[in-house]
Amino acid sequence: MFKVVNVEMTDTLEEYVTLASEKEQAQKEYFTAPLGNDVFQFSAFPWAAYTHISHTDSGNKDNATPLFDWGKHEKRDGKIMLPFSVQVHHSFIDGMHMGKLTENLQRYLNIL
Repeated sequence: MFKVVNVEMTDTLEEYVTLASEKEQAQKEYFTAPLGNDVFQFSAFPWAAYTHISHTDSGNKDNATPLFDWGKHEKRDGKIMLPFSVQVHHSFIDGMHMGKLTENLQRYLNIL
């Protein structure tokens, strides 16, 4: 079973994960609030490693919600590989900022 949980932005990833877990445990319904363009959607799919994932696009030009997904990590050639997917509308984000996101995520994962 899974739920859509709304979690406020926090200062660290650790705080975010803790808060999301607490909200998920307390929430009884599948979904409790409307989505909007001022939110990010994060989905964990830790049961499978993948090379590609995509979401259905409604075609609504006002839908600019960024979608982030990650899957099961695996060890390959002495490295831990984590599938990570980002789906964003090109009118709202550019390649430079996507590159910065990727670099910062990699930097964070390297210290774990």
